[in-house]
Amino acid sequence: MLDQILESPQLPTLPRIAVRVIELCKSEHSDLQELVDVISTDPGLTVKLLASVNSSYYGLSREVTSVGEATKLLGIRAVKTLTIAFCLSQVISEQCPHDFDLEGFWRRCLYSAVAAQLISEKSGCQQEEEAFTAALIQDIGLVAMVQVIGRDYQELLKSTGSNHSVLNRIEQNQLATDHAEVGSSLADQWGLPQIFVETIKHHHNPDAASDKYRDLTRLVNLSSLVADALSPDQLAVASISTFASKLEDWMNIPEEQAHDLLNIVEDKSRKLANSFRIKPRPQRDVNKVLLQANESLVKMTIENNQRLDELEKQNDKLISAAQKDPLTGLANRRMFDSALREGYLKSSEADFPLSLILFDIDHFKRINDEYGHLAGDRVLVMIAKLLQEHEPEGGCIARFGGEEFTLVLPRLGVASAAQIAEHMRIRIEQMRFDIGGEKRIHVTVSAGVAGRDHLRQLTSEMELLDCADKALYAAKSSGRNCVRVLRPMMMPKLSNQ
Repeated sequence: MLDQILESPQLPTLPRIAVRVIELCKSEHSDLQELVDVISTDPGLTVKLLASVNSSYYGLSREVTSVGEATKLLGIRAVKTLTIAFCLSQVISEQCPHDFDLEGFWRRCLYSAVAAQLISEKSGCQQEEEAFTAALIQDIGLVAMVQVIGRDYQELLKSTGSNHSVLNRIEQNQLATDHAEVGSSLADQWGLPQIFVETIKHHHNPDAASDKYRDLTRLVNLSSLVADALSPDQLAVASISTFASKLEDWMNIPEEQAHDLLNIVEDKSRKLANSFRIKPRPQRDVNKVLLQANESLVKMTIENNQRLDELEKQNDKLISAAQKDPLTGLANRRMFDSALREGYLKSSEADFPLSLILFDIDHFKRINDEYGHLAGDRVLVMIAKLLQEHEPEGGCIARFGGEEFTLVLPRLGVASAAQIAEHMRIRIEQMRFDIGGEKRIHVTVSAGVAGRDHLRQLTSEMELLDCADKALYAAKSSGRNCVRVLRPMMMPKLSNQ
């Protein structure tokens, strides 16, 4: 794709005066008067240069009326860099597609140029003029790609907003090149000084630049972040944060000065806007905007936390619904299976007792048939509440299915479990169950108890459940309304030796 772009006849071309100006600017031994004469032969270039020099950006005490005078007051380096900038801006402006947001492009370039020059001055890099031009033309590859690729590339630009770091990554993924690489190659074709070729190429990855140009390339990278932050109608807070962090790391300028620096860039860019035919924006107070953004962020954080709390509550409800019987509120069969498995494992590993009680409501079908299923439901709920009064620590009370309930009792021997089962049986027998319609009925339960301890070893939790079920069957066979205990054969614990 890079070769295709560079070989395209649609690429912007330099007029002869621009080529000559660049040649003179590249030479450290060029004749100053010759440069002045060349610039003066182009009325448009002269007007732009003098308009820029006389703007409040430079703050000169008197009006400058000639290129020669501007050179004396600003210095040859400043005039050279401004001249290159205006030559390229004229080429780009005249040859750019009519549907391209040219004003937005130059506003971004201007933010970058002013920022690079200002940071260079504050950091003591002493490359103010080179930084201005390098930052101003860092995105010339973008215009070349707009001209060659066309509308598809403009759509890609719109999708990334003003964030050129994101744009750079997407270009690499989709086009196998990027505007930095294209711009650097174009600058080389045009014969721009190597300092600009290098900084354009690496302005998104300054550490890849050669040692000679790395500091300047970092300045340009920082200027791009400033443009990322200031170019949108709404300031990009994330870009400001990245800029402030890099500013301190690379230029040793404290993060807290970053916001003030952005305000200065905003102000100075307005002063140069007319030179690039850019309509000045209303002045924005970066500190105020950031304060509002921070307040909005705090508000969003609070709202997000509230939503998160609500989601956690809903999640807890869903988990609870998945683990509990909807009628009685006790653990369901799935939760019981998990609790019994975990309890048995811990009991086996730590060698402490574990007991299990199975309750079954006697003649429950008769209650449903005679009084209705709603009456049966009332009985189930009341028995569940009674069982919950004796919920063991670390244990589990569950509705096993239908009219059956279970109690998993860790660290409790079979004898103690049998006493609890008998106590429950008596309590239920003594109750009168209100089934509605001023009717109260008598209900009884049968219970089966089984357990494991260091003397009674079982092979699994399912064997324990089977023993409790057999004990319950024995209680039913004995006339109901009683408790029966099944004690597995006493077996000594096998030694590992």
